[in-house]
Amino acid sequence: MTIQPISVAQYGIGPIGAEIARLLLTKPWVRVVAAVDIDPNKIGRDLGEVIGLGREVGVKVTPDVVGKPEVICHSTGSRLRDVAPQLRALLERGCHVVSTCEELSFPLDAAVRNELQQVARGANVTLLGTGVNPGFVMDKLPLTITAVCQQVESVEIIRIQNASTRREPLQRKVGAGLTVEEFRAAVDAGKIKHMGLRESLMLVGSGLGVDFEHVSDEKIEPIVADRTVKTLYLEVAPGQVAGVHQTIDGRGRINVRLELRMYVGAEAVAADRVIVKGVPDVEMEIKGGVHGDRATAAMVVNSIPRVVSARPGVLTMDDIPVSFR
Repeated sequence: MTIQPISVAQYGIGPIGAEIARLLLTKPWVRVVAAVDIDPNKIGRDLGEVIGLGREVGVKVTPDVVGKPEVICHSTGSRLRDVAPQLRALLERGCHVVSTCEELSFPLDAAVRNELQQVARGANVTLLGTGVNPGFVMDKLPLTITAVCQQVESVEIIRIQNASTRREPLQRKVGAGLTVEEFRAAVDAGKIKHMGLRESLMLVGSGLGVDFEHVSDEKIEPIVADRTVKTLYLEVAPGQVAGVHQTIDGRGRINVRLELRMYVGAEAVAADRVIVKGVPDVEMEIKGGVHGDRATAAMVVNSIPRVVSARPGVLTMDDIPVSFR
């Protein structure tokens, strides 16, 4: 039986959007029909040229969505209130949406969530926030692991990412190359923070059926380099900031702790770990850690068939199964 390809648009062609687009174009079950970006240097050019394929793919970049794709992959921003008007317009068009907006992974803004829920259900389409973190490593994966437990007392999730292999904006975002004083000022100004850690914590709690009695503030501290670290984009001297150390805890019937260390020069210790205390105890480690950019694109693309067949409304990764497609 011949399966009709799913028509897909890529909305936002920054570094992550380009990674998603490149992956979409390799899938035989996907037909890329549109590409959207507001950058005047991209508008009117062929998508293949914009994302560095070295060939044309027959899709021109436009400032607005053309036609009515079945699914739109959305990657323009991290803050839900900033991108909510975009999401609403895409849902009203009658398209399913898979977004990398970190705050959409478990929307804590009830007003925005309820508005998008109403629009999505009214249009009979699905809206999903996903990615690698949030979306998998620190929420979907730990929840999946606890399925083998009869009892769970605590879950500790530790992600150590080597930022040296990541895109330049992320290296800057974690504060690499700053002084400690500059880092703390940037944290106070809201410029340095991994988005989505609180959302991951609350998604884990929700999936475990726990109402936390106490949720800590997020602690954001610098990781200071003890040696010179050079990447493709910058150089960090000893005593300068190499990256960020961020933690958050939820306390209740089940205690959950999330710890993220993302810094340049972490190649020797990079890993993703989940430690479950319960019956039985379970511990898992992914050596080297999951590559953030590639895995984010994979999570978005692999979620598309699941989203198409899911119930309408605003969903989280706890609402759908996942696998390679």
